[in-house]
Amino acid sequence: MSEPDETGSNRPSLDGAYNLQTPEDNLRLYSDWADTYDQGFAHRTGYRSPKVIADAYLAAGGGWPLLDAGCGTGLVAEHLPAHATIDGLDLSPEMLETARAKGRYRNLIEADLTGELPLQDAQYFGLVSAGTFTHGHVGPEALHELMRVLKPGAACALSGNAAFFAKANFKATFDALAAAGVISTPDFTKERIYDASGEPPPGHADDIGLVVVFTRL
Repeated sequence: MSEPDETGSNRPSLDGAYNLQTPEDNLRLYSDWADTYDQGFAHRTGYRSPKVIADAYLAAGGGWPLLDAGCGTGLVAEHLPAHATIDGLDLSPEMLETARAKGRYRNLIEADLTGELPLQDAQYFGLVSAGTFTHGHVGPEALHELMRVLKPGAACALSGNAAFFAKANFKATFDALAAAGVISTPDFTKERIYDASGEPPPGHADDIGLVVVFTRL
């Protein structure tokens, strides 16, 4: 469930994705998007978040197995080592099929991040997510369930739209998790979502993403 672009009034668009209201809306949009998402959006626009998150996770000393939450077509996995053991989770079966064809995932799991996940407690040594925590997608309520499936010491690197992080008050959830001893004090870094050398969606060339790195205690 990464951030798509504005490609025309009769096609999935960034503004349309940001205005999604329900899981059913998400399923419809990404069903239409899956086959052309990588070339039509990510490569053309210079979408930086997947590589930024992969680099942040490796810099944090992340291990395996790793959960890629909201993995979409598998863009984060493309920037991780070939030997990495990665499970991907996404709401869209069509996006998961695109990811499957890349051969980078051990398991691909169709599930809704806003609900209870079909995963055991403490089974992952790390968590990554790029572009899933954004307008019309997933809010901070998903963080508690994601922490459940992580082992102590698991590294986490997440990114989302900075404006949405402020609007949805993600900081309060991160502060509460840190105060409860669930996670370390997070490190927040701002990054451009789109590379200037690409063709960012109209009106979004200067969009900023917030990268959050922390450890599951």
